[in-house]
Amino acid sequence: MAKKKFRVTIDDEILEVEVEVEEPRSIINRIKRILYGAKEKVSPISSPLLKVSTSKNEVRAPLPGRVISIDKKIGDQIKQGDVILTLESMKTRVEIRSPISGILRRILVKEGQVVKQGDLLAIVK
Repeated sequence: MAKKKFRVTIDDEILEVEVEVEEPRSIINRIKRILYGAKEKVSPISSPLLKVSTSKNEVRAPLPGRVISIDKKIGDQIKQGDVILTLESMKTRVEIRSPISGILRRILVKEGQVVKQGDLLAIVK
């Protein structure tokens, strides 16, 4: 794998990042979809880019951050891709979406809580 440097602009702030990648173009496109909340067939929480392994019904943090809102409640019927909660990481809001359709069985975090990458956030069955 090769290290590539990228210049990323988010909300008029320019960030330089160095990423170890095999296919830089596909990774940049996936990062844009994740950051800007576009729906995709592979949900951000199970994306290999983020190196977070998860079972189908587990919703895990794709990156470290603070829970800024919880948009669903236990018992809600949700569809694949629905926003369950929102994290803030490095001044960027990241919508955490359901990996499957089902019922939201558990929410394991509270608003304001700081989470690490890979932490279990919710369970959908």
